[in-house]
Amino acid sequence: MRLASLLGPNLDEDLLASPEELAEILEEIHAADLSELIAELEDPPAIKLLANLPREAVAEALDFMEHGRRAELVEQLDRSVAAELADLMSADERVDLLQGLEEDSDVCADILSRMDKEERQNVRELIHFPESSAGGLMTTQYVALSPDLTVERAVEQVRRTAEEKETIYEAYAVDPNGTLVGVISLRQLLLAPASKKLADLMEPEVVSVPAEMDQEEVAHVFQRYDLLALPVVDATHKLLGIVTVDDVVHVLKEEQADDIQKLGGVAGTVGSYFDTSFWTYLRSRAVWLVVLFIGQSFTVSVLKHYGTVTGAVAAISFFIPLIISSGGNTGNQATALVIRGMALGEFEFGDAGRILWREMRMGLALGGILGCLGMIMAAIIGSQEGVFFALAVGVAIVACVTLGSFVGAGMPLLIRRLGLDPAVASGPFIASLLDVMGIFIYVETCVLMLRLGP
Repeated sequence: MRLASLLGPNLDEDLLASPEELAEILEEIHAADLSELIAELEDPPAIKLLANLPREAVAEALDFMEHGRRAELVEQLDRSVAAELADLMSADERVDLLQGLEEDSDVCADILSRMDKEERQNVRELIHFPESSAGGLMTTQYVALSPDLTVERAVEQVRRTAEEKETIYEAYAVDPNGTLVGVISLRQLLLAPASKKLADLMEPEVVSVPAEMDQEEVAHVFQRYDLLALPVVDATHKLLGIVTVDDVVHVLKEEQADDIQKLGGVAGTVGSYFDTSFWTYLRSRAVWLVVLFIGQSFTVSVLKHYGTVTGAVAAISFFIPLIISSGGNTGNQATALVIRGMALGEFEFGDAGRILWREMRMGLALGGILGCLGMIMAAIIGSQEGVFFALAVGVAIVACVTLGSFVGAGMPLLIRRLGLDPAVASGPFIASLLDVMGIFIYVETCVLMLRLGP
């Protein structure tokens, strides 16, 4: 059961009666759970909690909170309180918060002016990076050490600064200019002889990414090298910050949600289902539906063109839904597999030939199975039309399923080649395209087969 439903009804009264006692109770709650609790409350009690609970606990909870809800609540806080909380938040989440407040530039500027000078400077260094880039994800709270330090002195330095850092899994060796020259894990530091120098222990070949790299590519680097943290560098290889694995989990969640929406024919939206307004969803869904409706209208033109044929042989129209759905379903399967493969980095555009050849063979095999079933159905339902009609149905299904598999696999590859998100090759889009092509193939096959018949 959610914490808000357990504590919510009494929170307002408890907070007014004894805020210190409530603070002691909530200190036992994990920051992620406290974040969820505050986010689900109505604004007045949520604001009271943010203002009255210990600042460190609230700042940690804000790090976990969904960005849209967090910005809504912080905007309503006293500016001095908001600035104190921003000072205590992790560097990357602090920047995300202020970027979320940029629509109200006065609020953002006021909070920024009240923040600690060092933290304010840190924000100004990070805020110009796009939110969806490596620079937008990174934190500057990392451990940087000189390669000339001994292990003993390095451990002492880590101990002194650990509380200020987001992670100490790894320490980064930098020269006097800030250039990244190596990396060493905390485990290595603890196990190495005290007199050893970092230069003799560190790994000089460090996996790093440029600040401009897109967040989805950053996630792929984490996956490829099984990392907990990833350094971000500029063009001169100067260390700017690190991206931590928790940020990548958020990225993967966002990208997955965005792809699922696109696969369903919905323009990407930000926020949860109930946090997104009715009109926002209306716009995002209507755009795709209008495009798909226009695409589907071509099926009317094709059927009208072949009206004399379908009128002469009534059984032809019975099988149109079956034919086009077979091609569309196969296309959607191929699209899903290819988009998944690209998302996991299993192949690139250079593998297009192998993928299309494989899917064409797959389409022929699947089409053969469905085609046989279709011929049996056609022989039963359209028995008066003869064997050539049943053969026409079978051949059309094989052709449509093969085409569906080929187009479904090829479309995401083509769209990625054009520099766009392959998820826009969504199920409804592929289905609409294959509907038109399927009707054309089916009726033309029927015309050809029936001409060959008696």
